[in-house]
Amino acid sequence: MTLRSIQIGILVLLFCFGGCTAGLKRGMLDSAYVSSARPAIMLEARDMPLVTAGRGMADLMDTSVISGLPIHVWLAVYGKGIEGPLAIVAQAQTPHGWYWDSIMRRPFSVNECVELLGGMAFQACTFILDSPYDPFIAQAWNEAVDERPVRWLVRAFAARCNFDEDKIILEYREPLPSYIASLESLPYGHADALRLFEQRARKAFAVSLPPQTIVSVRDGFPVGIEWRYMGERFLGTASKYELFDPR
Repeated sequence: MTLRSIQIGILVLLFCFGGCTAGLKRGMLDSAYVSSARPAIMLEARDMPLVTAGRGMADLMDTSVISGLPIHVWLAVYGKGIEGPLAIVAQAQTPHGWYWDSIMRRPFSVNECVELLGGMAFQACTFILDSPYDPFIAQAWNEAVDERPVRWLVRAFAARCNFDEDKIILEYREPLPSYIASLESLPYGHADALRLFEQRARKAFAVSLPPQTIVSVRDGFPVGIEWRYMGERFLGTASKYELFDPR
């Protein structure tokens, strides 16, 4: 193989790579979030109105990055406010040279397993969320006067993709029933509560391939989200690729 043919081959590869990157579309198509690649996917909450959607920036704390690690987040939130239920669709992308760690286990979570949604494998778990640092209802906490906002029962699904540089996160939430104090043991007569909740969570999301031709997508800024709290609690943690050192 001549040097000239090698140079032409490199140019062709660069052209193809550049074309794929330039053609990448991520954003909202009607009420669904779509990504044309890495992976090609369409995500939407079934039978729930779209509340807000768009793209923003989050920061992960990391000792090697003084100002925080910048993360691109595409987001769609569905539901009827804090009265619930609520569904969240997100895709988060690390900077080049970084990757998402293994899916973070939520504190005191139960029923951890792998679930297939639309043929895609997600790691799933169920947990109780009661925090003023929740980016999706932090405003409700700040505005509360007489009582604390609703506690949530959450079923979360997460999957890494694109060589672990991207992560897709789905959360289905319902107000925590008053009879549930702990997920470790349910009161008499409510043994099927979690199973039925997780069944509703599984059916809440439509996961499929996007249309073959996507002309344009909406890519605004999601309102009502406390981005200062959009960190490790929701997105998880990331690490930097290290060059191999044989010493």
